[in-house]
Amino acid sequence: MRVMSEETKNAVLEYNVEYQKRHGISPSFRNIMHALKLGSLATVQRYIKQLESEGRLKRTNLGNIAPISKLSGGETVTIPLVGKIACGDPCAEIENIEESYALPQSLFGNGEMYMLRAFGDSMKDAGIEKGDLLVIRKQETAENGDIVVALVNGENTLKRIYKEKDKIRLHPENKTMQDKIVKDCEIQGVLLSCIKMY
Repeated sequence: MRVMSEETKNAVLEYNVEYQKRHGISPSFRNIMHALKLGSLATVQRYIKQLESEGRLKRTNLGNIAPISKLSGGETVTIPLVGKIACGDPCAEIENIEESYALPQSLFGNGEMYMLRAFGDSMKDAGIEKGDLLVIRKQETAENGDIVVALVNGENTLKRIYKEKDKIRLHPENKTMQDKIVKDCEIQGVLLSCIKMY
């Protein structure tokens, strides 16, 4: 069994606190690995598990480092970032938890939510641009005019939805682009918020 360095363990703990103070979110294991020049993600995971067993930090049910409550300034809800979404042509649906964010419960509520990273420019007139973080409430229904994550023929896209008689119109918020008309689509969630990344 490998012996853990007390110095490295303390460095991981300090980095976590400083990162959360600066960014308002927990660092990913990859952030820690690069910042502290550790050999692998598995090494980071060993130190995190040891710190957790000592009660010096906590992890979420997703395995990420939990936000430090005294830094958060109120109740938070942990929302996973599960990949990216096309703001343009549909792309193959990918669900891969990259990290998770603690967001204010007072703003986002308690429902089941997830986050996606935007790419493409079909929703730019709604203020959604490449790299923005989109907070999505997981639900299977939507009102006309809602911006939704729509699954069409196994591919997902972000569009404004309009249900019309025997068809569904997926409207891009970009004057240079045409509506996409489909007979049916699966709604995977409704946009709650767009967090701008500058």
